[in-house]
Amino acid sequence: MRLVFVHGINNESYKVDDIKERWLSALQKGWQDQQLVPTRTFTVDTAYYADILAQASDGKNAAVEMGDGDVSSGLAIEFLRAYADEADVSEEELRAAAIAEGIPPEAVAQGVPHEGWVIAFARVLERLLPTKGKYVARLFLRQAAIYIGDPALAAKIESIVTKQVFTGKQDPSIVIGHSLGSVVSYRMLAGQAFAGRSLPLFVTVGSPLSVDMFRPILPKRGRLPSPPVARWVNGRNQEDFVTMGKAITKKSIGFEGVEDVTDIIDNEDDRHDIAAYLRSPKISRAIFDAVEA
Repeated sequence: MRLVFVHGINNESYKVDDIKERWLSALQKGWQDQQLVPTRTFTVDTAYYADILAQASDGKNAAVEMGDGDVSSGLAIEFLRAYADEADVSEEELRAAAIAEGIPPEAVAQGVPHEGWVIAFARVLERLLPTKGKYVARLFLRQAAIYIGDPALAAKIESIVTKQVFTGKQDPSIVIGHSLGSVVSYRMLAGQAFAGRSLPLFVTVGSPLSVDMFRPILPKRGRLPSPPVARWVNGRNQEDFVTMGKAITKKSIGFEGVEDVTDIIDNEDDRHDIAAYLRSPKISRAIFDAVEA
């Protein structure tokens, strides 16, 4: 049995071994908390694409996307509109927070910022939502917008991850994807090249797969990757703003069968924390059971 870890956004300050150690330690702590002791051996493979994503989001295209240039595809603004609407932030709240943040009131129109104020507007959301909105700007918005807006980049990341953790590797495999890593994983597993593989469990945590903004880069609706995936468990802290609190359902992604787990250890400082997700009893137990099967 193999465990396959696929990280999300903003991991460029870590090395691949750092990610592997942190994820595995959290998972093993979850097992220890439940007095679960594996009797079967397993290996761990960790994907790493953080450097490529960081380079893409720090370049010219990122500056334009975030509103610093003369032209923008509007993806970052669409993200902010979606998060503001989901948080039920009123126009009055936005205007007051914008003024406090140093943004001219005229730069906020019906809750949507002009192109040049995207990052500042994201900080407004963080001011209004100090816990839930903590990662909208600094740790999610930039890289997610670039990933969605650049199909070639998304395909490149998918290819790199496939080569790192699947090419020449033996199954069965348990795939665990966090945050944007759940999107990368799903795109990969839903591909025809994986139809013959053996994946007893797919775990997604802190996933934005049900956020409408991601639909254009996902496989056609109705395509559940089974085979190769025998069981899909999705863990979401309902206060994790990256997920918008949305389960992965037939309505949101086009098929049924994804198990929704909301009983997640609540790290109030970081509701998107991978360690809290992997330590959570139902998530760690699902992985343990698949290892032992």
